[in-house]
Amino acid sequence: MTNAIMTLADLRQQLAAKLLDQRSALPPPTSSRIRPVVNEGFKLPDEIILEELEGIVVDVRYINALYLKPFKRGEVEQPPCWCVSADANNMAPDAECSKAKSENCNGCPMNEFGSKGSGKACKNTIRLAIVPPDATDSTVPYILDLAPTSTTSFLKAYRGLKVPIQTVVMSFSLDKKVEYAKIITTLLSPAPDSIAPYLFGLIDSAQAAIGRGYNFD
Repeated sequence: MTNAIMTLADLRQQLAAKLLDQRSALPPPTSSRIRPVVNEGFKLPDEIILEELEGIVVDVRYINALYLKPFKRGEVEQPPCWCVSADANNMAPDAECSKAKSENCNGCPMNEFGSKGSGKACKNTIRLAIVPPDATDSTVPYILDLAPTSTTSFLKAYRGLKVPIQTVVMSFSLDKKVEYAKIITTLLSPAPDSIAPYLFGLIDSAQAAIGRGYNFD
């Protein structure tokens, strides 16, 4: 009888399998939000950081929120007026707004350039529900919020599509030329055929999270 000799490659393979078992036993993350981290990448809900994010956008929401105080890290302001809509051309303050400034966002003076310095008093952001290209019916869509500095790149890619956005793979990366989390959107390829049976279910499963209020958390 000969004794089997374990190599480092064998050990790594066994440890990798054990790590997968450990992760599968962990409770699911309490949030589905992806957070961009300056000089690092995109932090997923399970704390894994990806330098570049590739995925399929299954749904989009446009969000307006009026913030009256200067931004301070660690402080969350309750905006008196806000809106979440699937149609950027049809936006109006939510019924729960404490002090709506106008009946509609279009034409509201707080949503015009110059209402706060050279910019807008109302912050216009875009929320995306994203799944990986190999998503199945058990995949939980991630949520990625695009700040005003990141929306131009996304809209340029979106407007250039000649097919539904749910049928392409997009890449999201951080602009390394700036010291803040500016996200660059790039079209990569058609979505794989393997996602077709699950696509409508993934869109439905994203609705509760993507339709939440101005502040996802």
